[in-house]
Amino acid sequence: MYTAILRMQDGTEREIPVVMNGNRAILRKEEIPAETKSVDFLPDFCKAAISSEGFYVVPSIDNDGHAGQIFFRPRAEQEIEFDCNDMPLYVFHNGKSAFLAVVSGMSLEYSLMTGIRDGFYYMFPRFLLNGEGAYEDLEVRFFELTASEASWCGAARRYRRYQLERNACTPIRERMKRFPVVGEAALGPEVRVRLAWKPVPSPVPDQTEETEPPIHVAITFEQCEQILDEFHKQGIEHAEFCLVGWNKSGHDGRFPDLFPVEPLLGGEEGLKRVTEKAKRYGYLISAHTNLLDSYKIARRWREENCLRDKDGSLHQQGNWGGGNSYYLCPKKAHEEYAEQDMNDMQRLGFRGTHYLDVMSILRPVKCYDPRHPLNRKEAGIWRGKTLALAREKVGASASEGSWDFCIGDLDYVLYTVFHRNGEFERPLVDKHIPFWHVVYHGIVLYNTFCDTVNASIKSDPVLPLLNLAWGGRPLSYFFAKFRSSGTNWMGEEDLRFGTPEQLAADVAKIKRDYDRYRTISDLQYEFMEEFEERKENQLFRITYSDGSVLVFNLGGETCELDGKTYPPYSMTRL
Repeated sequence: MYTAILRMQDGTEREIPVVMNGNRAILRKEEIPAETKSVDFLPDFCKAAISSEGFYVVPSIDNDGHAGQIFFRPRAEQEIEFDCNDMPLYVFHNGKSAFLAVVSGMSLEYSLMTGIRDGFYYMFPRFLLNGEGAYEDLEVRFFELTASEASWCGAARRYRRYQLERNACTPIRERMKRFPVVGEAALGPEVRVRLAWKPVPSPVPDQTEETEPPIHVAITFEQCEQILDEFHKQGIEHAEFCLVGWNKSGHDGRFPDLFPVEPLLGGEEGLKRVTEKAKRYGYLISAHTNLLDSYKIARRWREENCLRDKDGSLHQQGNWGGGNSYYLCPKKAHEEYAEQDMNDMQRLGFRGTHYLDVMSILRPVKCYDPRHPLNRKEAGIWRGKTLALAREKVGASASEGSWDFCIGDLDYVLYTVFHRNGEFERPLVDKHIPFWHVVYHGIVLYNTFCDTVNASIKSDPVLPLLNLAWGGRPLSYFFAKFRSSGTNWMGEEDLRFGTPEQLAADVAKIKRDYDRYRTISDLQYEFMEEFEERKENQLFRITYSDGSVLVFNLGGETCELDGKTYPPYSMTRL
């Protein structure tokens, strides 16, 4: 049995049947009145009695958050809304049967509702239409999970297969044949270098050239060359450097403007010397740019290119170095700026994983400007086109977070989960699981957590291993801390550019982790098949598609597993 409850803008409700076509539950968009506020898809077979065997899986408990596993233990009646589903799916296993559910129609327009009522757990998608109608059929596809697939890892593998079969993405091993940078990037760490910035948040919300706050220079292009020299001197053969804040007025300075290259850093000639040196050493080098945020101080500022909210106002999203940030419409950003920007990246000598900020960490926003209206799906498609262009022009593409609406155009994710211990408590979630990582390892490169940024130099010995256990690539960041407000989401321990002795000591720590990583870097081209937690929060066994097995002991005591001994804070390849 499958029904849908339509809630109208006036508070009334209607119940209509949902058509089952094979494994697909479909509600045609023509059947949904324009005045519909929300639609609940209610399959009876997703229910589970309290204390029964099995579990639910929620793909992301908050934005850029952990996947959550929910067990059917006794609890008080309640309902939780999960509104940031970075993968459009949920999993239910009631002890007798198991299914992967994929929201394949209106997949950016729903919340996942989970709760307990009358002795049963329930889970269903609630499509949020807000009186705007549906632009495509509401659809959920159900894939039965049997035998080894009837686990959260098995469900992740099934979703991966679904994505590959419909050509939503391709494995790194295949993609690198056409785009070799993707494969080269896997061989060493990502090293981000923040060069310059203005105060954040800005004391001048809407800046002009006359009121622009002073620019803080942390690392010049000449000093950036010294960083490359030290990496080369210490024998780090493979690394990728991403320059942040090289553009006019530094990081988030005057987007969408990039030029002139910030003179206080050494100007365009100084930048070209850095990119040329990187190439001589065999390093990849890329740039950080932004085609989502824009600032009124920019010479390329055009109000008609901005995204508008439903009330007709410009969509404002935070206060950063350039002041109040106004979103660009992704269609206009691509049409008006992207081609020129990527040609400029080529001209400056960049070859690497070009970073477009914010693109994949937030759900696409609708544009209500009647000159270039976009629904969420269309907005996501345009973001993907810009990422794809970066790959074509510079070698590979990167962005900030783990939403998978543009996964086929994305090569590197800066952090897949915000914090290892979660951002918010969700009362129903019993366990955090690396569901995204089992799906996308071998398809996308990534650093796992904000916490594992600069893991090489942080005092917690677990962090570098934790990143590798979840399949991550090491990430170092010079001046990860830059906000004057003091909210440093990438941690308090930071890489700085100080004396030559301090630089050498820091790079030596990065070299230590590089040497460990290079023994398993080949696994970046493989799928992660099983992720087993053999001792809670300490001992993990991870199996890859080539048969390789890694065992991580993340605790301070020796552990035994299957007759073998694993020392504290260790990684072992079997």
